[in-house]
Amino acid sequence: MITVTGHGLKDPQWALRNPEGTGDVQPTVVPVDAASVAEVLGLQAG
Repeated sequence: MITVTGHGLKDPQWALRNPEGTGDVQPTVVPVDAASVAEVLGLQAG
C-alpha cells in the first residue's frame, strides 16, 4: 500500500521518485499476509 499526499495526488509520477528526484523507485512486492509484511518491515513478534 502507498499513501500519497500533497502534489502526489495530482502528479503521481513525483510520488514515486527517489529522494534526489533523479530516478524512479521500485515497489517492494510481498505476499498478502501480516507475517510477510512484518518481516519485510523488520518487525518481530514480541
